[in-house]
Amino acid sequence: MTAGDSTLAAVRPQRTVRRRLQWLALTVLLLLGVVELLGGAGGLLTPSRTSADAARASVEDLAQRIGCKADITADTTDLRQGLCTLGDDEVWIATFPTAGAQTAWTSGAEEYGGSYLVGDRWVVVLSDTTADLLHAKLGGVITGGADHTGHAGHGDRADDTGHDPSGAG
Repeated sequence: MTAGDSTLAAVRPQRTVRRRLQWLALTVLLLLGVVELLGGAGGLLTPSRTSADAARASVEDLAQRIGCKADITADTTDLRQGLCTLGDDEVWIATFPTAGAQTAWTSGAEEYGGSYLVGDRWVVVLSDTTADLLHAKLGGVITGGADHTGHAGHGDRADDTGHDPSGAG
């Protein structure tokens, strides 16, 4: 064996080790990329931007998701509210710093009737024309306030039993 043969023999294992490390590093980077693609922020396996993202969203974030720009009408320690226009409807949006503040507001508001889309620390007041659209865009739970249809002057709306009070149905 000559001196040149021993040098060549020492270089080959070193190249093999270096090449294996390069492949290992490339494999690790590829796996990290796949994990980020699937599970990272906005990844393929993360929840869609519905109620999960809307949960702690600001008035402006919720308005943007709805497709309008909110004008802030109140910004207090217990409530932040805004109003935006969606077609012919005005959409009222409120966010709350705590679940307790939201519960207190919702309990009081339900006395006035109407429908509300309720999420985690946010509420959107619904109209008959916006209920399905806003629920699809934001998630949440649709709740109803007190039913005032039994009062005089409310025309031919159905009462709580589903019967038409005018006798037509």
